[in-house]
Parts: sequence; structure tokens; C-alpha cells
Amino acid sequence: MRMWMINPKHMCNRHLLGEHGELHKFMHNWQKRHKIDGRIAGNAIEPMSYQERHESLAREMTARGFNHKSPLNQPDFSYLPLEQRLFAVDREASLKMLIERCEHCRERN
Repeated sequence: MRMWMINPKHMCNRHLLGEHGELHKFMHNWQKRHKIDGRIAGNAIEPMSYQERHESLAREMTARGFNHKSPLNQPDFSYLPLEQRLFAVDREASLKMLIERCEHCRERN
């Protein structure tokens, strides 16, 4: 599960839809209060931006002609230590990783 946290306009359809799907798939993990230490260490999650990120992805999906009918509410991350709740993804590193991995995303940048 990775929240790229870059402007969704810079993501190919595969990564846009993939990140959106992962946000939904992982909701049960947060309800079960799973730890996120590895995701924090991997620069892969920004807990307090979860719902906002979903909305940003949904707007871009709609702009590209995809149907979006799956609302998502901000998970309750209050069980996490404060430094994890407030963690912010390094957007520059995230963009660099994405364009190194995906030629289609690279073409959009």
C-alpha cells in the first residue's frame, strides 16, 4: 500500500486506479488498528491525509472519464503514536521513484 502523494494528474491510469483501490482495500487494516511502522519507514503513508488523498484521486478519475462511486471516510488513526499520525510523505522522493518505475507516469511529467 503506497500513497504517492503527488499530483494525480502526473500519474498514469494504472497508478491512479491502483492507489485509489489500495486506499479502500486497507480500510479494514485501520479498523483493526494495524501498525504502520513499515509503511512509515518506506515513505508510503500519510495517515492524516487519507480521506483528502482519496478525494483528490477521485476527482482526477472523474476528470479522466472513470466512474467513481466509492466514498471513503478518514480512518481513525488515533491509536497511532503522534509522530506516525503526523508523518508526511516525501513528495520529491515519491515522484522520483514513480517516474523511475513507470514509463507511462514518466511521460506525464
